[in-house]
Amino acid sequence: MGAQKIILPADSVGKAIHTREITVAGPGVVQQQYVIPVSERLNSGVYRSHTGAHVVQAAAQNGTSTGFWWLYNTSATVICSLRRVQFASQRGSALATPTSPRIVLQTFTFTGAPAGTAIVPAKTDSGFAAATASLRSTQVTSVVTLAQQFMAFLPISDISATVTGNATDGDWVPDTEDGEMLLRQNQGIACWQADAGSTSDTRRFVTNIAWSEFTIP
Repeated sequence: MGAQKIILPADSVGKAIHTREITVAGPGVVQQQYVIPVSERLNSGVYRSHTGAHVVQAAAQNGTSTGFWWLYNTSATVICSLRRVQFASQRGSALATPTSPRIVLQTFTFTGAPAGTAIVPAKTDSGFAAATASLRSTQVTSVVTLAQQFMAFLPISDISATVTGNATDGDWVPDTEDGEMLLRQNQGIACWQADAGSTSDTRRFVTNIAWSEFTIP
C-alpha cells in the first residue's frame, strides 16, 4: 500500500503541534510531524575530571582503603551516572616490568561521610551547580564494601628495560543510556590495582572520567 494521510480538523484554537508541510507522491500536500525523543531524566549537571598521574604499585591494593580514586554519591535524590572512563599508560623509566596488574573499576556501597582528598571536577556548563557526587583520591572515614568489578585495564608491560613499548590505552564507554553505571545514595565506584606490579614499578597511567547527575520526576 502506498503513502496515506489522515485529515485533521481545520486550524483552530488549542495546542499547536510542530510540523512541516511537504508534498509526497499520492496524498499530495501533508503535514509531517516532528518527533523528538527525550529522556525522563532531568539533568542537573555533567562533569569531567582528570584524576592525576598514577603510578603502578609493586603491591596490590585492596580497594577499600588503598586505591587510586573513589566516586561517591551521598544524595537521596540525585542519581549519578558514569558516562566514561579513559585509561592511558606509559613507562616512567627504563625498567623491566614483566607483570600485568589489573587496574579495575568496581562498584561499592559505603557508610559514613567521604573525607579523603577531594578532586574538583570541571563543569561542562558554567551554569551548572557544583557536583553532588564526590570524587576523591584517598579513602578515609567512610566504610567501603566492594561489590562487582565491571572493567579492567592492563598497563603497558615490557620484559626488558631496554625495550620501550608504545603507550597503551583503554576506554569504558556505555553504548546506550541503559548501559551507564548508576550510583544511588551511598553507592560509588572505585579505581584500584587488583594484582601486584613489579619491584620499584615506575609505570604511569592516567584516567579521565565523566559523569552526569540527574533526578527523575
